[in-house]
Amino acid sequence: MIDRPNREFLGLTKKYPRIFKVVTAIVCLTICFLVIVGYATPRTVTVNLDDSKEIISKTYETTERNVASFIESHSIDFDSKEDAMNVKLDDRVYDGLEIKITKAIDISIKADGKELKYSQVPPVKVETALKEAGITLGEDDTMNFSLQDEIQVKDEEIIIKRVTFGEDIVIKTVDYKEVVKADSSMQVGKVKTVTKGKDGKIEKKYQVRYEDGEEVSRELVDTTVKEEAVKKVVKYGTKITSSRPKKYTRKISGVKAYSYYMRGNPHGAYGKKCTYGTCAVDPKLIPLGSLLYIEGYGYAIANDVGTGIKGKKVDLYMEKGIQCSIWGARNVDVYVVRYGPK
Repeated sequence: MIDRPNREFLGLTKKYPRIFKVVTAIVCLTICFLVIVGYATPRTVTVNLDDSKEIISKTYETTERNVASFIESHSIDFDSKEDAMNVKLDDRVYDGLEIKITKAIDISIKADGKELKYSQVPPVKVETALKEAGITLGEDDTMNFSLQDEIQVKDEEIIIKRVTFGEDIVIKTVDYKEVVKADSSMQVGKVKTVTKGKDGKIEKKYQVRYEDGEEVSRELVDTTVKEEAVKKVVKYGTKITSSRPKKYTRKISGVKAYSYYMRGNPHGAYGKKCTYGTCAVDPKLIPLGSLLYIEGYGYAIANDVGTGIKGKKVDLYMEKGIQCSIWGARNVDVYVVRYGPK
């Protein structure tokens, strides 16, 4: 049974068929027009692309109807498998739409001589990143981040160094020391080794820290004496058997007497070999070739000269370098027993 309004409408369509066709056509055209205009009218869309170091904003004019076609038609940098976006791909595009795209960042983890890389949308907690990579941090291992740090910027590297400890024992030689003693009972120029020197040995134990197998530090934890070093004891004679001459040509008091020694086979300016019993003088005061008696040293021939030997100074030659340190420098009386040739 047809209700009254529908009967009236059907009656009108039969009574005025042409008018009905015109109205229907106008309505269809209007709808088509609105649809066409709706599809053809550009809409403004703003895309904010966050690559973790900067946000790049760009505005587009588009007639695309959904987000997926908009991204494809405008070649927007978006990877649906890795990147994040604040709208869905099948969402409608409307005027004034703002799309925020957060790019995934590459995370690099270096550990155990290997490098693992994967991409994830920031922020990425370091502890989570290690779990994703299947890496366990040892108690003594070091890392350039803490577990609670977050990776928020691309190209960051998580570097893990494996720390191990070892023991190293080193045997070191301890050089013996030489002790020099003056012996007044021994003739001047005589040298006697009383005790031979012997090197000692000590054991040093270190705790060594390694990072990725390479030594980075060591700490001395124990020292043990394995062999004691034995001092070398040497005696040098200082006794002068010759006494002051009873006859002499001249006595020179307050002369500064030094000592010297030279390796090899040195000869003095007078021509004689430099040995114990020769000395250097100032030829203006004492001619070369003179026979002298020097307190504390004995008899000596004036055999050499020196740039520093001027006036009341003499330089006494020794047979050993150590005798020089024993003699040092002292004030003495010098007796000229016989002058040398002028």
